[in-house]
Amino acid sequence: MKIKIKFKRLWSYFFISKFIYMFLAIFVYSQFTSLGDVFGYLTGESSDTQKMFTHSTVMVGTIAYKLRLIFGPFLANVPFVLISFYGIYYAVSRIDLTNQQLAVLLLLLSFPNFGIWTSVASKEAVAVFFMGVILGFIIDIIKKRHVGNYLLIVIAFYLCILFKPQYMIGISALLIYLFLSRKLRLKGYGKLLLLVLFFIVSFGLLYIFRYEINGLSFNMPLHFPLTDGSTRENTFWVDDFDVFKNALYGMYLAFVGPTFTEATQKTTHLFAWIESMIILSTFAVGSLKLYLVAIKTHKFNIYYLSIFLIPTLWILFVHYPFGVLNPGSAIRYRENFYGFLVILFYFLYTETLNQYYQNIKIKNKIQDKQ
Repeated sequence: MKIKIKFKRLWSYFFISKFIYMFLAIFVYSQFTSLGDVFGYLTGESSDTQKMFTHSTVMVGTIAYKLRLIFGPFLANVPFVLISFYGIYYAVSRIDLTNQQLAVLLLLLSFPNFGIWTSVASKEAVAVFFMGVILGFIIDIIKKRHVGNYLLIVIAFYLCILFKPQYMIGISALLIYLFLSRKLRLKGYGKLLLLVLFFIVSFGLLYIFRYEINGLSFNMPLHFPLTDGSTRENTFWVDDFDVFKNALYGMYLAFVGPTFTEATQKTTHLFAWIESMIILSTFAVGSLKLYLVAIKTHKFNIYYLSIFLIPTLWILFVHYPFGVLNPGSAIRYRENFYGFLVILFYFLYTETLNQYYQNIKIKNKIQDKQ
């Protein structure tokens, strides 16, 4: 009973934090930097009822404008707070967590930039919703549970295709991996071979479409004029196929946002850089702990590693052209998939540790009997 009460209390705190971030975003954060298209959505700049189901910007703009007419410019953000909260809850509720583990996870999902961008009328709030539902669906498949809520899942995939079709590459690849692993009843080495095949196919696809991707990369700077605040000069895509040559650093930079030098020149960039370093450090510490467990047990869970790597690498790759030229855009667009990656990693992390501690208990019981 106490555990349930603590769980409810933690979720209540997280729920309240979303509303606090909504208030801070509208009345405080907007005084220091731009809130993107939020106020444009609320004033009806993108409103068009006829196109709202075929264009993501128009959908958010139309819904936000109609909500503003009913509830006013401030409360119009509330439905976006609710759907982003539900997306997080839908995914997290499918993981077996202790109170402490839930508290840590919700703390990671309460960082300022994620809280602000997903608690206002924004595409990011919608993305957290559909990415959360899709992740919940994936977790159910991994745990071999009955998959319900098909209508909700279909809506989530429709929104993903409408808002972030590029994310479907990584998500589809992961679903194919899960399907083949189960259908072929693969064991350790079989799953490793399947992961190797994933890399071969991925690089093969990039090679086949290298000219198209190369051409698109040269068009990206047109969307980030140097007159826009913190936009960097394009030194990433100068020669042919630079989009591939600079991919690793670009993926890192597009995730982190500002460089250390940029962080020392602007307060908002400094906070964003510190936040990014904390996030990367958390992933690093978690990965190190899993590595130590693998050494102690002499077992390496290639299945879980594959489940994390496949969508993560693809999402980071398709995100990097949109974030590498502007640190503000990098942080903002990161929030679309940040919750997905954090919850997925934490799910695999806790599952591995739970299996490890269960094996220890079993060994101890056997030793006690002897």
